Amino acid sequence: MSGTLKKTAAAFFLPLFALSSAFAELSVKVRELTTVDGLKDNQIYGYGLVTGLAGTGDSRFDFSGTTLENFIRNLGIEAEHFKSRNIAAVLVTAKLSPFVRTGDRIDVTVSSIGDAKSLDGGVLLQSPLSGADGNIYATAQGMLELNDSGGSRPRPVTGALASQGARKRPVKTSARISKGGIIERDITPNIVFRDNEQPDKEWIYLIIDDWDYGVADRIIKAVAQKYPSAEPALVPAGKIQLTVLKDVPLQEFIDGIQQIEIVPADRPRVVINEQDGTIVAGGNVQVSDALVSREGLIVEISGSRDKVSASFIKESTTVKDLVDALNAVGAGTADIISIMKALKNAGAIHAELIIQ
Repeated sequence: MSGTLKKTAAAFFLPLFALSSAFAELSVKVRELTTVDGLKDNQIYGYGLVTGLAGTGDSRFDFSGTTLENFIRNLGIEAEHFKSRNIAAVLVTAKLSPFVRTGDRIDVTVSSIGDAKSLDGGVLLQSPLSGADGNIYATAQGMLELNDSGGSRPRPVTGALASQGARKRPVKTSARISKGGIIERDITPNIVFRDNEQPDKEWIYLIIDDWDYGVADRIIKAVAQKYPSAEPALVPAGKIQLTVLKDVPLQEFIDGIQQIEIVPADRPRVVINEQDGTIVAGGNVQVSDALVSREGLIVEISGSRDKVSASFIKESTTVKDLVDALNAVGAGTADIISIMKALKNAGAIHAELIIQ
């Protein structure tokens, strides 16, 4: 079955496409594709107590009540069998950048671990935050800010989520405190590595964010051309090993490496955001021969008066052509996303499909 699609309906779906026929010719800096080994974020966490809630706190006192009693006792006040719905036990989490200093401030996230109905209006009492090694790296305290502080009315959700009766509601059992954490311990990452067998040499390693042999090869060749003495090489762990130059300051050497431009990998991908119906696809993503049939999808075949619920997709059709055609015949967001998932499962879309 062949033919053309008749454009009869206004667009129900407004996709966003990142299209470029010359994508493979785009040059990007090495810093956008790699990370220096050792420069990583660190997660910290802790247990805390939120007070000042308007009767929306925990109903059970297994955690929060005992914690509050201990806290008050540490202030020199004796309080037993203290009961209140104005408190809630919470977990406090945060992320540390590679370089932080004592006194720096960071954002923290607070989430209820009991049956509190809402953390709105609460205040987090001082809570120590520890790393995976058990050491305390920060303390957190302050007024909570709800993730949906605007308090706007929930919007109806269209498409696939609407079919499930889902509606977007503000979350009141998690919150954040902007700059509510204070660093108590410096963190100095180790980015220079040494080997006892070669004490006169030092190395740094580059980690490719999205591993690809082609990218690794281009980086190695580009670094070798600019810094031959760096002896760039791919090591078994998939890292790119670089010998630190003795006659160039370390910061200048690393910056020089990161400023090198190479051509990234031309990896076809289609990213679908089911929340807002956005599709991002490379212009070179192809769709093979396929037959699409879905209830409610009406396509008029050229040269015929018959209307059928099927559309024949020709070889070399692009994702953009496919979405444009489905959009033109009135396919909604849920229809388009479901069809693209089915095409991927059938092997008709020649790209990595990422659903968000």
